[in-house]
Amino acid sequence: MQPLVLCPTQYEASRVKAVARSRGAILQVIGVGCGCETAIRSVAAAHAGERWVFLVGIAGALRAQARVGEAFLCERVVDEQGFTHMPRPLAHATRLALTCSRDIVVGETSRNAVAERTGAAMVDMESGPFARVAQEMGWRWNVIRGISDDAAKELPAEVMRWLRLDGGTNWRNLAVDLASKPRLWPQVQSMVRHSNAAMRSAAGLLDRTLLELHA
Repeated sequence: MQPLVLCPTQYEASRVKAVARSRGAILQVIGVGCGCETAIRSVAAAHAGERWVFLVGIAGALRAQARVGEAFLCERVVDEQGFTHMPRPLAHATRLALTCSRDIVVGETSRNAVAERTGAAMVDMESGPFARVAQEMGWRWNVIRGISDDAAKELPAEVMRWLRLDGGTNWRNLAVDLASKPRLWPQVQSMVRHSNAAMRSAAGLLDRTLLELHA
C-alpha cells in the first residue's frame, strides 16, 4: 500500500510535496493542534489498512540535542494526556522523544518544565492525536520533525493568531499584527528562516525514510 504523509499546515505540505510525489506517497493536510484528530480520522476512513504513515512538519526544541535546522525521527510520543506511544523504529536517523502540547509552548521556563515532566526533547501540537489514531488503525507509523526554534527562544505570543485550524495561514491577522507591532518583524523573519531550514531537513529525512521502505 502507498505510504501516507500527513502535515499539519499547508506550508509544511508544500515543502514535502515533491518528495511525497517522487516516492509514491499520498500527501494530506490535517490542520493545526489537537483538533486535528477529526481530520486524521477522516483520512483513516479513506485509507484503511496496514500501511506506513508519517506525520511530518516542524517542532520546537525542549533540549539542546534538538538542534535548530535539523530533523529527527521520533523515539516515542508522550501525548497531551501524559500517555506514551511507541512508533515503529527506523534505524537510519537520530531519534528523539517527542511530546504533544495543547498550546504552543512559547518561553524557556515553560519549555524546561515540559521537558522535565515528559522527558521529551521536542514538542509539537499534533503528535498525540496522530499516535492514538495510528495505533487504533494498526498503521506502521513514525513522526518526522524539523526543529524551527531552540529551547531558549521566546516565540511571539501572537503566533497562534497567524494560523488557521485547517492548516492555512491567517494572512489578515499576520498583517494586522505586523503593522501594529513593528517589534514583531525581526521575530517573524527569524521564524521564517528557521522554519525553512527545518523543513528542508525534514523533507530530506522523509525522502531517505521512504527510500528505505522501498529497499
